[in-house]
Amino acid sequence: MKGFVRLVAVLVAGLALIAVLAGCNGSEEERPAGAALPQDFPVAQVPLVEGTVLTADGTRADGWAVTVQGVAADGNILDSAVTTLTDAGFTESQRTTEGGQRVVILSATKDSTDYWVQVGSTPGAAGGPGSVFYQVSVE
Repeated sequence: MKGFVRLVAVLVAGLALIAVLAGCNGSEEERPAGAALPQDFPVAQVPLVEGTVLTADGTRADGWAVTVQGVAADGNILDSAVTTLTDAGFTESQRTTEGGQRVVILSATKDSTDYWVQVGSTPGAAGGPGSVFYQVSVE
């Protein structure tokens, strides 16, 4: 339960960050070509949807936060992100929708490590409705 409360707190912080970024009036030209994932991010265990990484930070100890702007041709970015994770062996445990913000919680055990992923989208995100955020933690 403690881990779930921590995940919810990280999710709320992520949504707040997205809301703040949505208020920025930056143009496409001002955006970086893509942010680097943290060195210890579990790329092989937690596949991200195809696209440009807009933000990425965190550590294994505290969890990771990543925002990806998806490819426009992929349609619904959240559905694409969830499909990418379920195809990699993750199991969906919860879906939440509130005020246009949608969040899906998934988990998987890989290499004796439990991975919890919250993936979500919000219509007011800085990357537009085609961006998705990830909150990843291990137990």
